[in-house]
Amino acid sequence: MIIALVIVAVVIVAIKFILFPPVKEIPTTGKYQIASEDYWVTEDNEDSYSKNGGYRQLQVRKWYPIDCAEEKPVVVASHGSCGTIDNNGSLYRELASHGYTVLAVAHPGQAASVKYENGKSCGPSGEFLKEMGALKPEEDLEKAYKVFHKWMEIRTDDLNAVMDDWVEKEGATHFISEGHSLGGSVAYAMARIRDDVIGCIALESPFMYDIKGVKDGNFVFDDSDYDVPLLSIYSDASYPHLREWGQYGNNAKFLDSSNPLYTNIHYENIGHMGLCDLSLASPVIAAILDGGFQKARAKDRLTKLNEDCLAWVSDLCAR
Repeated sequence: MIIALVIVAVVIVAIKFILFPPVKEIPTTGKYQIASEDYWVTEDNEDSYSKNGGYRQLQVRKWYPIDCAEEKPVVVASHGSCGTIDNNGSLYRELASHGYTVLAVAHPGQAASVKYENGKSCGPSGEFLKEMGALKPEEDLEKAYKVFHKWMEIRTDDLNAVMDDWVEKEGATHFISEGHSLGGSVAYAMARIRDDVIGCIALESPFMYDIKGVKDGNFVFDDSDYDVPLLSIYSDASYPHLREWGQYGNNAKFLDSSNPLYTNIHYENIGHMGLCDLSLASPVIAAILDGGFQKARAKDRLTKLNEDCLAWVSDLCAR
């Protein structure tokens, strides 16, 4: 019995080590020491993913520079489907070290884990997982449009609540919206919705909010130009297909645009999860989700991503 227990313990430790090998944080390059703290924002809306009803409560992780008197835009970050509040934690820390405050939002029902103010936690809802599993944009456009519309309504309400709460407590400010995958889609949306959003960073995200319906077997887009700078970053997972996949219609249009507000970057030799910190924290899980291991080192690619995002944000603030 003892031998069996030891073997089980060793196997568990080995699996944990394989799935989550020990890694060092990507060092920050800014002059400021940084800190983080969690707080919660309660919306007026009911939580559509909660079986028990009640108002929707958002966990927000604030990354901020210590002893910084500089006035800079606040970055509001949204994770991808079943992502985490630290989806791009290395980017959040890097920005904070250069004087930016980052508000990372966990979306209940759509996050891998959300911790509530009372100490309880929850994972992704069964309804959301079913929506993801049944989503086939190229086969059933009408159904996909309804799901996209629902997701955008939920997430824009979430980010509006966080931004309005910040403005109420801290005063008027400017925001930069940021997100990965589905989080990037709502980041684009906030650039359409709010006048105080002065820029947007989207990591491999369709312009989901811009899809306004379906006609003649195609998505109908609001394809009018954005009036704030956009940074769109892609991996090998979608970049070769932007002109093929219907939900990426605006991505393809803005990729070919000469509008100086649009910056597009393609990182080669990585998949979709290579654009978030999961590729560093768990290469095995990232490989499973991407259908294979990426060829580029996660630390190198994330460092480059952080550098490019910081440079873009710095240029935006200098305008």
